[in-house]
Amino acid sequence: MERVIKYFKSGSDAKMNGVCGLIVLTSMVVYKAYEFKCPCIPGFNKPYALMVLLAPPFIFFFVGILVSQYCGSLTIEYSRPEGNRAKNKKVLKQMFIAMMIRALAAPILWILVCFLDGKILVCGFSETLDPDQFGGFEDFPQYETSVLLAKVPCKNFDLLRTSSTRKAISRFLKVLSQGIGYISVLTLIFLGALARCLMPLFTTPETLQARYWTKYSDMEENCFDVMCIEYNHKLAERCVKGYFEGTKKEREQEAYQDRRKFTDVPVETLLYVDQWYKCRPPIIGAEPLEHES
Repeated sequence: MERVIKYFKSGSDAKMNGVCGLIVLTSMVVYKAYEFKCPCIPGFNKPYALMVLLAPPFIFFFVGILVSQYCGSLTIEYSRPEGNRAKNKKVLKQMFIAMMIRALAAPILWILVCFLDGKILVCGFSETLDPDQFGGFEDFPQYETSVLLAKVPCKNFDLLRTSSTRKAISRFLKVLSQGIGYISVLTLIFLGALARCLMPLFTTPETLQARYWTKYSDMEENCFDVMCIEYNHKLAERCVKGYFEGTKKEREQEAYQDRRKFTDVPVETLLYVDQWYKCRPPIIGAEPLEHES
């Protein structure tokens, strides 16, 4: 447990991986809690099945983008005035790609689980098959073929409960769905392993720059927040100390000077913060640390 906590505290990438894993786990919990029931109405099965197949992935995708740390860093870095620090478009591109890859994890897993389960494909595409290839519905001449095909996913439909044609169509679609799911899983595993093995051979300078830049920007923002807290603490301490140590007569005489003294400084600080946003100092100007002898 300590190693896990230490891993998530190691940097922004570890935190983003943890958030990505949490979203993936949430998608699986939602799928397990959601009980899929096909409407079994002609013309409604396919739209409903596609909605269940595609709508949650879109939601998880946008949630993954919103909670991604790259989203805020990328937006700030792209929208800020250039000032004395130039923008590197290649680094922004690498950050965008990393953000999209993590955001696509939960949607892809949802779609794969839907294919492996098979219920959605049976519901959405049972009306597109020719029942004569699976034995036909000659025993039900009083019903239209489209109605019977729409009732294939419904096991509780009394007329088709024991129909061999319904079982054959359902079995065919479920096998087809699971085949697509297993092939997709094996393909993703193969591509992931291939990328894992070959990525070090094709590591571009932009990738290293993006990795360095994300760590540096995180460290810079943390240092900026710490410096603001320390400065505000000292300023508040001076203000409170000057108020309590001064006598009533001195406060009456120096009320105006004290107000200017302790109220203008925060305003100036806000101006400094505004300048920090509009004109970041160049990183090249930083002096290298000297090695101890």
